[in-house]
Amino acid sequence: MSSESTLSTSKPHGPLGPIAVSLSGGGYRAAAFHLGTLRFLDTVGLLPDVVGLSTVSGGTLTGLAWVVSQIDGKPFTEFYDGYSAYLKRTNVIGEALGELTSNRDHISHNWASLIRSAADVYARPDFLGDRNLGEVLGASGLQFQEAIFNSTEFHTGLDFRFRRSNNPAALLGNNNYRLPRSVAQHVRLADIAAASSCFPGGFEPLVFPQQFHWPQDFPLSAALGELAPGFNGGLPLMDGGIYDNQGVDSLMLAFEGTPNPPTLLISDVSVQQDEIYNIPENPTKRGWVTLNGVSWMGWGLFFLTLASAAILAWHGFKAARAGTWSPEDYFLYLVPGAMTASVAAALVWAHRRLHDVNAMLRKTLDMDAWPSFMKLTVAELAQMLVLRVGSVLALTSSVFMKRVRGLVFDRVYKAQDFKDRRMSNLIYALTVNRPRLFTEYPWLQPGPHLVALSQQACQMPTTLWFSDANQFTTLESAGEATICYVLLRHIIEHRKGQYESEGQPLYGLFQRLRKEWAGFNQGVRAPEAQRSVAA
Repeated sequence: MSSESTLSTSKPHGPLGPIAVSLSGGGYRAAAFHLGTLRFLDTVGLLPDVVGLSTVSGGTLTGLAWVVSQIDGKPFTEFYDGYSAYLKRTNVIGEALGELTSNRDHISHNWASLIRSAADVYARPDFLGDRNLGEVLGASGLQFQEAIFNSTEFHTGLDFRFRRSNNPAALLGNNNYRLPRSVAQHVRLADIAAASSCFPGGFEPLVFPQQFHWPQDFPLSAALGELAPGFNGGLPLMDGGIYDNQGVDSLMLAFEGTPNPPTLLISDVSVQQDEIYNIPENPTKRGWVTLNGVSWMGWGLFFLTLASAAILAWHGFKAARAGTWSPEDYFLYLVPGAMTASVAAALVWAHRRLHDVNAMLRKTLDMDAWPSFMKLTVAELAQMLVLRVGSVLALTSSVFMKRVRGLVFDRVYKAQDFKDRRMSNLIYALTVNRPRLFTEYPWLQPGPHLVALSQQACQMPTTLWFSDANQFTTLESAGEATICYVLLRHIIEHRKGQYESEGQPLYGLFQRLRKEWAGFNQGVRAPEAQRSVAA
């Protein structure tokens, strides 16, 4: 395969050579863990060697924030302070829900969309603002030869990439849906962040280009005019993790076949799960009310409300005709009559909608499902729905992603271009016992407090908010300690003869890493919160 990118030789790199980093998805768990990883790379002087960046979902939040800080010329410490504060104070879902139906008049054709509200949260001045991809494409101060922000398009089920590359012929979008640079430059970074982190179940798809925000000088009509006809109906985009939650595939395509490919650093917060899904307990009682019973009760309620409305209307009419109508009669006849009539109308509407659902099922299954469903109790139907929704969510969020992750890592470790040039910075790495390695290098074994730190980080849920600042501290600290350990393992296992003695290319880095690791392992390294204050 021909390479899509060529590594620059004009800038000398550090002892490990050029590095390409992928930041996995995983909500704020990923965002904070990856931030700790980047911070440690900066601490030991390896961050300037990062020439490739590929991000997914929560990793895209960190990746975009880092890219924007470089465009603005901020040192990493300034970026870290601002972005870490943003993560600690911002509940994306809570703030998106608060704006879900704002700024819409009663004749608006825009449906409520949680993912579009989330994009507007990302577009606030304290994060990405109204920055667009054109600033990334044309920036001269970026250290990256490849910066790729991944989403998944739901027409053909492939990765859809928003990309900056040193190669002017690099593909944006994918082969089925190509994104011209003339359109890409106007895409709002906040919309890219939303599309990349639009996980199924939590959000609805974000449709490109119809639901993206376009500037006044380049409206939606202009974008559609330059896009291929396939975009006219809208391209639904969702979380990049659906296709590749590690973002590794994009980096391999970008750098495959280069004479001196970078070392892949895969920062991944996917957790090990002994049990992906457990069957919830059934209700203690099935109950005796069946769906058929509910149907008859509905009909009974309908006729009762209809009769009540008619009787109230008749007596109200008689009071008005007799000339005895008083203001109290509004509440005696008119209001109760309107309420009972409304209930009757609502029951008719519900019956019609259920009839439509049954018709759809009959058309799909080529059978009438009602005779079977009518015998179920309400508790049984509720349990059936819970089991189906829970298992489908487990399938999409765990089973599929676990299978895809296995396929991607299998490809990574079979690729000869990256032999001895790959590191897996896994969030659970410090919890894995490696007897042979620790027997030969006892100083490398993580202490109990580091194992506990890693376990706490793995237990953090996949959310877009932190309940308290300690969650951020745990994840950020775990990211720092884990990448230190992973770098040492990589050097020991894959760079023999390059670090053992003074004068060898990796000797200085190895000694620095050992010193940092001793601080982590002995618990003398100040926690994140204290170091931020000291800085």
